Amino acid sequence: MHYLPFCSILNTQLKKSYPMHKKTTSPVFSLKNCFTNFILLLFTLTSGAVLSAATPLLRCAVSYADTTHQIETRLIDDPYRAALYDIGGRFSFKAVMLGTTNKIDTIKIYAYLQGLEKDFPIHQATYMPPFSRSSEPFQLTPINHLYAGEYEREMQYQCTLAWVKA
Repeated sequence: MHYLPFCSILNTQLKKSYPMHKKTTSPVFSLKNCFTNFILLLFTLTSGAVLSAATPLLRCAVSYADTTHQIETRLIDDPYRAALYDIGGRFSFKAVMLGTTNKIDTIKIYAYLQGLEKDFPIHQATYMPPFSRSSEPFQLTPINHLYAGEYEREMQYQCTLAWVKA
């Protein structure tokens, strides 16, 4: 019963994958079932392609002195290329997401107190895999409160991670 070439191939593969269908007496793989299976297979392949085409995006909300900065970080392969952001002239913030293509190796977050001649590190956090692969953002960090300087100034940050279309 070869109604369409792809149905024949699909039916053969499904029978190999699901041997319980060989025991049935009625024809399990009719043209209607073949079409349904083909649509399901096509949907599965395309949804996998969409997920594999997605790239991770780290979003951090960094607050100081009633101002919030939205910082977005993408995958890089060299941590020294990550941008260092000025936060209100008092702090510096850097988020580093290391990895290749669609694989995150590590996420590191750094905070510095700005000095006259150099910045002083006050915070470093490391996050290791596994990471959730969802298009919905999930909370990677809690709300962190960092205090530094002569007057104990406060900077806060919180980061989420999501997989977005490239």
